[in-house]
Amino acid sequence: MAEANTNSTKPSYNTSIISSAIEKFLSSAFYIQQQSPIENFIVIWLDTNLNIYNNDNNSTITRLQHLVNLILSFSDSDRCIDFISDIKNEKIFLIVSGSLGEKTVSLVNNLHQIDSIYVYCDNKSKHEKWANKEKKIKGIFTKFEPIYDALRRDIRQCEDDLIPFSILSSTYNKNENLNFSDQLFIYTQLMKEILIEIEYQPNEKLNFANFCSLKYQNNPYQLNLIKEFSHDYQQSSSIWWYTRECFIYSMLNKAFRIRDMEMISKMGFFVRDIHQEIQRLHQKLTQQNRLIVYRGQGISEFEFQKILDNSNGFLSFNNFLITTTDKDLALIYARSARDNHELIGVLFQIEIDRTKSLFTPLDRISYYSESEKEILFSTHTIFRIHTVHQIENGLWQIQLRLTVNEDEQLKQIKEFIRKEIGGKNGPERLDLLMTKSQMLDGSKSINEPQPTEMEIEPPVEEDVH
Repeated sequence: MAEANTNSTKPSYNTSIISSAIEKFLSSAFYIQQQSPIENFIVIWLDTNLNIYNNDNNSTITRLQHLVNLILSFSDSDRCIDFISDIKNEKIFLIVSGSLGEKTVSLVNNLHQIDSIYVYCDNKSKHEKWANKEKKIKGIFTKFEPIYDALRRDIRQCEDDLIPFSILSSTYNKNENLNFSDQLFIYTQLMKEILIEIEYQPNEKLNFANFCSLKYQNNPYQLNLIKEFSHDYQQSSSIWWYTRECFIYSMLNKAFRIRDMEMISKMGFFVRDIHQEIQRLHQKLTQQNRLIVYRGQGISEFEFQKILDNSNGFLSFNNFLITTTDKDLALIYARSARDNHELIGVLFQIEIDRTKSLFTPLDRISYYSESEKEILFSTHTIFRIHTVHQIENGLWQIQLRLTVNEDEQLKQIKEFIRKEIGGKNGPERLDLLMTKSQMLDGSKSINEPQPTEMEIEPPVEEDVH
């Protein structure tokens, strides 16, 4: 931060300032090394007096990497804004000094890439007037610890809000030309069928761990977890690893969100293991009555309109889905998401039949002990959209019902999927799906959001004096 540092509990900045050329090289080189970021988030720290070589600051960056792998620092506002503007697939959490905040925030506040902004300064009252006008600012902080806590909370919320879903219209007819949404639904279900049926090689876990080690080579915290994973992981611990906030959870969420088929194929053994573990645990359930679970999150206006337009259609969350039997807890998450002006807060209410549904309670198998009321569904579970109604200002309840195998329309979908993937082995079917997915992305409507590869320009060589 630009103000003099008088608080001994904060990282102490010295007067050394990184030259703009070195800064640009460090940011770009590190980013290029990551190729395309393997997580959904990037933390950017903008401060004219930030010296990343300072030992205190280095330890702060290391701690932030417990939450997000890619941490970038800038001392020049214009370069920082240019970088943010070029981001395509990731959400940005911006820490900015008070001295640069007023100018910078007004320019980036409306960028969709920015999720949250945190002003870090010595004089809170000095910056409150302008900061309180900016909707994405989560607070003005004079110590780092509250920023870390806020980041952890906001990243968790954003991760939940980014879980994608696909919709199949209630008028679906396999004999007609399908729109993009219907095709996406079919292909995501096709992907699930392939991933859980492939016979994976014994070395898949080691290959994946080696791949992760390269991607996280500048993150000591995650490298230790990767080493633990390579030594200790087995199918029976797959859910424990998935519910842990670490590299594998972040990578899988990003891969499913942008449909990164290469990454999904690397993690296919893990997807299959969780699915089979849910099957095994579900067979042990003894209660036979119906159950209602909830999930609170935010969705975009575009996604909300798709749900409204497809009443009685099918909805599939394109990931493993964690829900809760605690409605009040789910409402807290929905209301929190509603505070994001770019999202609509929704409470999903899901009615399931224990005898015909594939799920498992997370108590005693989750990494976290507070998971007693949580229910985990297998990836790409299909629900039918039942009702949508508003329960508060900016907050909607969407009632879903878990489909069953006897559903005639669902039988048609599964028959179509079997024809699509029949006659080939697992790897061949996955290669075919990659091709189909690429063709689908290339032909989709320009009116629908489309993930694209991030464009990265190499650092410009400058003379450093």
